[in-house]
Amino acid sequence: MKNTTSMMSAWSRGRAMALILVGALTAGFAPAAAADWYFGAKAGPMLIDTAGVGDPTNAGVMIGKEWGVVIGDVGVQGEFTTSTTKGKYAGSDVSVDTQAVYGVFRTAGALYLIAKAGMLREDVKIGAASSTDSGSSVGLGVGFSLGVAQLELEYTQVEKDIAYLSLGVRF
Repeated sequence: MKNTTSMMSAWSRGRAMALILVGALTAGFAPAAAADWYFGAKAGPMLIDTAGVGDPTNAGVMIGKEWGVVIGDVGVQGEFTTSTTKGKYAGSDVSVDTQAVYGVFRTAGALYLIAKAGMLREDVKIGAASSTDSGSSVGLGVGFSLGVAQLELEYTQVEKDIAYLSLGVRF
């Protein structure tokens, strides 16, 4: 985990990511295209690859817009997660909050594959100490369509030593 030298620069990066997400999600929006929008929820452990750290459990929401292509769907997706159950390290609570914007590809079919890549901002807290970092993030997963809902199992690399294993539902 890298320390950010300036809270202002972290704030600026977070605002820039939010503006990119809003712009991408609202570009070309028309009521007829509402079926291409989706939202969902996910939960699972933040897997912290550091000795002695108990993994927190995160829950979050996602919203996105997708466009159909011949072999699947491409889209843009925003995700926000927060620790609902704290992890432990040397008697202190551990939590990880994330905000991300991804380009996403889902293959066609009732059983489908997911690939995503984008930018992520994380806030890691261990007791009274905290660290904020931004950088690239990638993920892979598999989904199963149940009609109006899809179940998705994903593995997302948050940073070098943190990954997120999540089970979600998307509508």
